[in-house]
Amino acid sequence: ILKKAGAKEVHLRISSPPVVRTCYLGMDTPNEENLIAHNYTKEEICQMTGADSLEYISLEGIIKASGNSMGFCTGCFNGDYPIEKED
Repeated sequence: ILKKAGAKEVHLRISSPPVVRTCYLGMDTPNEENLIAHNYTKEEICQMTGADSLEYISLEGIIKASGNSMGFCTGCFNGDYPIEKED
């Protein structure tokens, strides 16, 4: 859409790390097949969206931006959940 409106380049910047794991602690992501970053590379996502580049904030960057790493759940970013999933 942006290129059709005259933009010469489109650069996607996502304000979270790539969500690559399911979340059973609050986000409604029951399976990884629904997560674009789990299934495709940045280059493939660019091809699909027509973007010239794609970058995410790093995990370290989002933790630093939050101001408090204690209790910050990173499970959907790296699979390191703070509690075990109940069956």
